[in-house]
Amino acid sequence: MGLVAGLAANAAPLLPDEAISRAATHTALATQTQEIGGREVIVYTAQVGSDDGKPATGAVTMTENGRVLAGAALDSAGKAEIRYDALPAGDHTLTAMYGGDLSHAASQSEGVKVHPDTSGAPAFTLGIDVVGSSTPATMTVAVPGETGYLNATVTPNNGFTGFLSLSCSGPSATSGAPGGSALPVGVSCTFTPVNLEIISSAAVTANMSLQTTAGQQNVAGSDRQPRTESRAPKLALAWLLPGILGLGFLGRKRKLFARGALLALVAAVGVLGTSSCAARYKYLNHGPTFTGTLPGTYTITITAQTSDGVTASAQSQTLTLVVK
Repeated sequence: MGLVAGLAANAAPLLPDEAISRAATHTALATQTQEIGGREVIVYTAQVGSDDGKPATGAVTMTENGRVLAGAALDSAGKAEIRYDALPAGDHTLTAMYGGDLSHAASQSEGVKVHPDTSGAPAFTLGIDVVGSSTPATMTVAVPGETGYLNATVTPNNGFTGFLSLSCSGPSATSGAPGGSALPVGVSCTFTPVNLEIISSAAVTANMSLQTTAGQQNVAGSDRQPRTESRAPKLALAWLLPGILGLGFLGRKRKLFARGALLALVAAVGVLGTSSCAARYKYLNHGPTFTGTLPGTYTITITAQTSDGVTASAQSQTLTLVVK
């Protein structure tokens, strides 16, 4: 009893301001069944609402008995679609857990019971494990430009054999789709090997490296100038100056004609000069642009897919990418 009391006394108390500064949230997990590739697939959707009415940010993880299965980033509406196709047959109770952000407190959903259908054609399951992370569904990159690593393991079911291809993408483009949309800007992934051959009931593993890109900001008014200036004004001036000097040696009628030609030439030089200045002003005063992977929380979809030329089968799992 004394040891417990001592630990409690040494624990840092939560300041009142910290306890009340974040709005309460409410997390709900919903499931729906869709037919993809001739079999039933369960799609998991997590929704996080807040008492302050503002959308929550961050990520949601899906757990079973405290074990994290998969995760996904919240979109602008506080919604996340989580993909996990590796549940074995039987009854499962899943929970969605929201970790909170600077303005919103953490919360978790009530347990949702599912019973995946693993019958039908021979298939396989896909599992991922992030290297160096205590949470297999979360990959954290300290700064843009660094690389994260994970292991993707395919386990055959019901005597499945054949070749599989691995890929990564962004969040699901459409609800229930096995793949996903485009990757975040500056993010790329490489599998080694990219194709797996299943020849027995043993699981096969591939390594994946996920590369981010360091950001570079192009500031307006940089010293580097575009090579787009027209040579026409300079050529026109080369003709204009001798023409002005030669007016004194011409007769009256010829002077009137030459003056008209020179005025037309001066107008042309003015138009060309104005266009050149406008292009230069636009170049020097454009806003700064940023290239690279922006800090934030993203959803990455890992997919294993096979096809015999007639039917295709795919398994997907989402993980959360955090770029600091």
